[in-house]
Amino acid sequence: MAGLELRMVSKRHAFGIKADVKDNIHYIDDTTVAYPVGRNVVIYNTQSNIQKFIQGAEKTDAITAMALSPNKKYLAVAESGENPCIAIYDTTTRKRRKVLSIPDLNSREYVSLAFSSIDGRHLATQGGYPDWNLVYWNWERSKALSMVSVAPDKQSNGQDKSLINQCSINPRDPQHICVSGNGIFKFFRYADGQLKQAPGGMGKRDPQNFLSHIWLPPDDRIVVSSDNGDLLLVENSEFKCVLPLSPSDGLSIDSMISYSKGFICGGDMSLVSIFEKSDDKELYRKMKTMKVDHRKDSETGIESDTMKIKSFALSQQEEYLCLTSSNNQIFLLNLSNADFSKADDAIFEPLAQPFHSAAVSGLDTCIRKPLVATCSKDKTIRIWNYIDHSVEIIKTFPTEGNSIAMHPSGLHILVGFSDKLRFMNLYGDDIREFKNFPIRSCPECKFSNGGQYFAAVHGNIIHIYSTYTCDTIGHLRGHNGKVRCLYWLADDTRLVSVGMDGAVYDWNLKECRKENDNVMKSISYTSVVADGKNLWAVGSDRKLREMELSSLTMIQELDTGDYPLTTLALATNHRMLFGGSDDGSVRVYTFPLQGGVQEHSLAHAAPITRLALTFDESVLFTVGDDCTLYVYDVKDKDGRSAKREVTFAEEILISKSDLEEKNATINELRTKVEELKLDMDYQQRRREIKHEEKIKELTDQFKEELEHQTAKYEQLLALKNEQDINFTEIRRDMTEKHRGETSKLEMDYQAQIQASEEQITKLKRDLDSQKKDFQNQLNGKDTAMEKAKKEMEENFQEALAVEKEMNESLRHEQKDLTREHEEIRKQLEIDTDIEIEEIKEKYENRLQNERDSFLRLKGENGIMRKKFNTLQKDIHDKNEEINGLFGTQSELDQKIKGLEKDIEALKNEIKERDETIGDKEKRIYDLKKKNQELEKFKFVLDYKIRELKSQIEPRQDEIAQAKQKIKEMDSELERYHQNNLSLVLTINDLKLKIDGQQKEIHNLSNKLKDAETYKTRIRTDLSELANIIQDPKSLKESVKKLYQKHVKEKVRDTQEMEEDLQKEYNRQRDYLEKTVESLKRKLVKDADSHKSDTNRIMNENVVLIKEINELRREIKMLKSAAQAKTEKEGLGGSIGSARTEDAQREIEMQRMEIQRLRQRIDDLERQLFARGRPVSHEKLPPMEGFDGPGVSPPGSAGSGGFGGRVVTPPQMPHPPVSVQPPPDPAAPVAD
Repeated sequence: MAGLELRMVSKRHAFGIKADVKDNIHYIDDTTVAYPVGRNVVIYNTQSNIQKFIQGAEKTDAITAMALSPNKKYLAVAESGENPCIAIYDTTTRKRRKVLSIPDLNSREYVSLAFSSIDGRHLATQGGYPDWNLVYWNWERSKALSMVSVAPDKQSNGQDKSLINQCSINPRDPQHICVSGNGIFKFFRYADGQLKQAPGGMGKRDPQNFLSHIWLPPDDRIVVSSDNGDLLLVENSEFKCVLPLSPSDGLSIDSMISYSKGFICGGDMSLVSIFEKSDDKELYRKMKTMKVDHRKDSETGIESDTMKIKSFALSQQEEYLCLTSSNNQIFLLNLSNADFSKADDAIFEPLAQPFHSAAVSGLDTCIRKPLVATCSKDKTIRIWNYIDHSVEIIKTFPTEGNSIAMHPSGLHILVGFSDKLRFMNLYGDDIREFKNFPIRSCPECKFSNGGQYFAAVHGNIIHIYSTYTCDTIGHLRGHNGKVRCLYWLADDTRLVSVGMDGAVYDWNLKECRKENDNVMKSISYTSVVADGKNLWAVGSDRKLREMELSSLTMIQELDTGDYPLTTLALATNHRMLFGGSDDGSVRVYTFPLQGGVQEHSLAHAAPITRLALTFDESVLFTVGDDCTLYVYDVKDKDGRSAKREVTFAEEILISKSDLEEKNATINELRTKVEELKLDMDYQQRRREIKHEEKIKELTDQFKEELEHQTAKYEQLLALKNEQDINFTEIRRDMTEKHRGETSKLEMDYQAQIQASEEQITKLKRDLDSQKKDFQNQLNGKDTAMEKAKKEMEENFQEALAVEKEMNESLRHEQKDLTREHEEIRKQLEIDTDIEIEEIKEKYENRLQNERDSFLRLKGENGIMRKKFNTLQKDIHDKNEEINGLFGTQSELDQKIKGLEKDIEALKNEIKERDETIGDKEKRIYDLKKKNQELEKFKFVLDYKIRELKSQIEPRQDEIAQAKQKIKEMDSELERYHQNNLSLVLTINDLKLKIDGQQKEIHNLSNKLKDAETYKTRIRTDLSELANIIQDPKSLKESVKKLYQKHVKEKVRDTQEMEEDLQKEYNRQRDYLEKTVESLKRKLVKDADSHKSDTNRIMNENVVLIKEINELRREIKMLKSAAQAKTEKEGLGGSIGSARTEDAQREIEMQRMEIQRLRQRIDDLERQLFARGRPVSHEKLPPMEGFDGPGVSPPGSAGSGGFGGRVVTPPQMPHPPVSVQPPPDPAAPVAD
């Protein structure tokens, strides 16, 4: 049966929940929730919106309770029936692990389940009415350890059918069980193989109806809720007090759950209260009381005043709280984002989407959209999307709907309310009435297959209307009882109806008359379907009837079993018939119907009221009295899905007023966006200005801090030199002391080593003597072992002789026994021949039956052969794909070889580069040696640098003041420049507008001149008519000629002409404004690009100047070094002339580098001046200290870098760039 279910009908999605199940929702992980729907358990992934199903047992009635193991691996589901059972399922594989059942439970159901928290191996189950037996299981062994009745003796007969509400196991003691109910609160302990009542309870407190309880840390503490809102605290199994902040407002608290901070409870009026632990006397303080959906929402149709909270579930990380309500809803609260300190109510959202809260009475689907429509006794109409698994529209009405029909286009629906039949349009998010018909409590309405007609039932009359005009086409009269079902045939020219009077009628819609009928007054028909040849109907007599459509004569009758079929759906392409049963199951029949039910799928927990199939017959929908909607995937016998492909439409209806309103809001939002953009741009500019000011302040602070740190560094350096001198003296003393100590320690260790060597020689002598003793003992033991071995061999030979004698005697006995066996065998052969004859007759009969079954299996084998052939073709295609992949693999191998060659070439190149790097490192090593020689002169130069710095500081202050003035002048110039640009743009804009106005005035004056000339012509023609005004005929003819002469086009209204002119004027104006805007944007873009180019060139200029200054410092140092060398030589120094030659050569190289950099700066300046940019007022400082050709020495008037020439960088439009003076070569360089 499971294999057939996979091939023919498989559940895809279910909308709804079974609210009367105890603990009906559980979090398996942070994104997966388990809850019951009908007779199945749904495993729902909240992120992917995908459901998986655990199907209930077939011989049970309904699911009554659920429990999840502490490790989230196993789910226990209790199912009621004649033999109630508990099924344990693996939550990952969804396979049934164990089925627990006990024969003497004396009840049809279990009302509560609870796993033990420590090991999860024990399960407590509370049986129901009338005996209320508590059973304690070791479920892994499928063993009931003990059973005891919880009900008191006076109620053992069970007048109260809801006596016990909950059982639970102590989280720390798996053998300690608590049971609560109406006037009952007891503890039980499993000991010595029995459940015995343990001391504890409510003491002398008046009995109440205890609805729920939870264990809280420490685990000897329990909070119990009652039907009047009391929260009672029990510690160490004894009643302690009523919690001070418990509601006690007469509203029941039906469910509770514990969490890390406290507990959460909920009940009547959809109120949820959150309590947290407190160190005060109150023990627990109420953080917040919230109402789930506190208003009647027109979108969901849920009224919270009549709603009860039935169960809670917390995610593993305690981020989300799920709760179920008495009206079949699941809500979700995000605890991590909820702020309980605020007065506003937290927002409870539906977990997936809102479900129906009452029995579903109508169902239909369409062709052009993936939609299905339902109506319910909860007075709502819902439009579901069966691809997205979501609800598109929910609309609540004042009266409940009895039937619903959906137009094939998916844009209209027809609903039979208790007061009227309403034709309504489906808009994007709303349902609006278009027309109503005076038909009360219409039990059935249907659109035709093409959608041009619809039929509606009013009592025993069927009304036929036109869809697009809503005019009445005809009335079909003939039924004596109420009509229960209608079915349009494929060509929409005939209609089949069945009713409570046992009549089946075939109607001709062209003539509005009855073609054929079949009446059986003892039957009340409920549903009918038909194709082009036959008709199938079901009724109250639990039979499925097949009739010939042309004459409505009976072909065959099939018994539907204990539960009658309530509704039918026909899949003509798949050759299948679907039936909804009174027990909530879906039955599948294949043609021919003699094979009976081919598949039986459990779905609803109440009778199925409607079935519907999509146009391509790939999806089946079922609804029932349990408020749920099931979606099934349908495949044929061979497991193939539908061949008809339907492309769904995306258009929706929208009213003109809604469209105008939305366009208006779009325009408003656009204007707001533009305003916000302008505001943001303005704010951005202000922020940039502030940031620039802050950067300037920070740079100034940094410079001050740098100067302070350099001074501090000099002090520390002097201190360091002093400490180095002291350290060398201390180190010399420490080394002498250390040498003396080490010599003393060496002598001590030498003495210890000699003593240890003497001890080692002594130990070696002892070891040799012990080895000799051990060898003597080993030789003695070997001789003893050989003697024992010889004795054991002699004993074995004696035992072997005895065994041989025994074997001879056994052979003689065997021969005697074979003779007896031959005689017995002959006798048995005679007896078996007689039995074989009897068995032969018996098995010949069975063989005949097997042959019949073989023929049937042969037919099935043919089907399987077809499947095998198709699979062979698939395998051949896959092999071809594999060959293609091998080809691509060979190509990739060739590419890999080529890449490997490239890698080899790159490796060779890397080797060559490594060699060059080695050469460079040698060069660096040589330069480091030179650097060490130069550092020797550094100490002498530091003193001179300090003296020069004291002379330079006054000049630097003057330079800083001059720079500040230059910056202020640059900013003012930039402001004037920006104002000038904005004024130029406004002038150009006004000039363009003036030119447009002048052109328009010129055109209008030309038109006025033409009109004047035209007017004078008409006046002259009219004056000529005045001559013949006495002759009517000639006047008429001349007027006609005059009209034909002047009126060559249709006369247009002046107002219309003015509107056209205004439109043309507006169009021209918009075009000119757009061109002006585009030119402005282009101008801004050009200015930005120009600005970036200028910045780049300025940065390059500054970098080059810094390099030149550094080179000048090096030249100065080299000069001073050379001068020092010559002085030393004059004084008899030992430094040779070779070093002076190297220094001169290095100086020449540096001069050539300076010349090259100077040429580069000249080129950059020429590029800047060629672009025509304004020259900045700020001048770069001169290049100091370089005695090049044509350059005056430092300190002389007019001296500067580049032969006394001053480099003036171009001014930037925004912001002004200030070039800092190069650091003085005499100043100390910071690290």
